[in-house]
Amino acid sequence: MGVMRFAGGVLASFHDAFTIAHAGTGLELHGTDGSLIAREVMTGAPVGDVFLRRGSELTQVDVGERDDLYARSVRLFSAAVRGRGAPAVSAQDGVRSLAVALAVVESARSGRLVTVAPV
Repeated sequence: MGVMRFAGGVLASFHDAFTIAHAGTGLELHGTDGSLIAREVMTGAPVGDVFLRRGSELTQVDVGERDDLYARSVRLFSAAVRGRGAPAVSAQDGVRSLAVALAVVESARSGRLVTVAPV
């Protein structure tokens, strides 16, 4: 669980856990013009729904064809190894993710704000 402030002032709070079997999953992005709300989308299964909320209007977002995320990741990685495309995430994505995770651990340990250098 943490709070991040990005360059430019964007504030993000997050909680990431898969420790309660019956808890739902989701993601919410809130902006000045609306919010994206995703429910039951943080699993490997191709399920869940994404909605755009603007004021009192709620519209379902068409996310296209749904695929098992684990199978998709393996398929994209295998194709990339053969020189036919790119993996779902880059090595730089992994380095950034690790930098944030390590900063969260350090902040929890020290009780202080920890800055993550741009990668």
